[in-house]
Amino acid sequence: MGQRRVVYTALLGDYEDLIEQTVAEESEVDFICFTDNPDLRSTTWDIRLVTPSFPLDLVRSQRDLKIRGHESLSGYDEILYMDNSVHLRVDPTVIFESWLGTADYAVSLHSKRDRVIDEFDEVRSLRYDDPARIDEQLLHYAELYPGVIQERPYWNGLSVRRNTPEVGRMMDIWFDHVLRYSRRDQLSANVAFHLGGVKIAVVESDNNDAPTHQWPAGVNRRAHLTLASRRRSGPLLAELRRVERDLEESETLRLAALAAIEENADEFARQFADEQSLKENELEALRKRLAEAQSKSGAVETLFGSRVARTLNRILRR
Repeated sequence: MGQRRVVYTALLGDYEDLIEQTVAEESEVDFICFTDNPDLRSTTWDIRLVTPSFPLDLVRSQRDLKIRGHESLSGYDEILYMDNSVHLRVDPTVIFESWLGTADYAVSLHSKRDRVIDEFDEVRSLRYDDPARIDEQLLHYAELYPGVIQERPYWNGLSVRRNTPEVGRMMDIWFDHVLRYSRRDQLSANVAFHLGGVKIAVVESDNNDAPTHQWPAGVNRRAHLTLASRRRSGPLLAELRRVERDLEESETLRLAALAAIEENADEFARQFADEQSLKENELEALRKRLAEAQSKSGAVETLFGSRVARTLNRILRR
């Protein structure tokens, strides 16, 4: 008896249009699309209606299906996952037989990125997730798995797995990281595969244009629906509390400054009075010196100094 095989995708929310897979029409492999859209129809996919794991987080709900699959897939021996934006060019049987070999999981390397750390930088610059969350994940990985973030990243738009408990545990680890850190699954894939202990078959192919597939195909993607908010990280109530606390601290500083000014007002006034008194005393002394100059020579000496006064006196006595 042959292996029971299935191809599946997961399309949640109004993110993009469903791509029809023409190779499904003559394939013996089942094609299943999990969706939360009750109005979705297809000529090549078996549409299965599901409830998102996290109704207010459709991205992670989609990743749950992508990574861990669905309970209805438990009867299959081999499973091929594909992003909806991938268009197959060959019968999936070709991929099952050429990719898996003796491995339990098969996936392509990223053809546009050399290191996992480069993918972190790209995701952050494109605002695909909260920068604070991305930075935290990278810092943790740099401390715990420094070698892994230097590896070439995987491209997870297309993957094949055997339906085994070992693979299931690896996928649980992967999804745990997607929940704990960034929702971008490619950032945690290398670490999850490193920790999973499953034999991985690595495929070298052009992610965009390969004999097996094309990506991305035209899906009328509404990318703005998945961009990370520019607001500070954290729940709205927590953010509101932060703003309130900032205002409270600002008011405290303002009152402290006013109190300091008021407390030191007498000291400031005394210093000013002392400075004024010194200037007045100096001026009075000058006035007295001028008043005491009764003679011409005395006045000259007072005005111009003793040396100049002696010179003038010699001239006047001639």
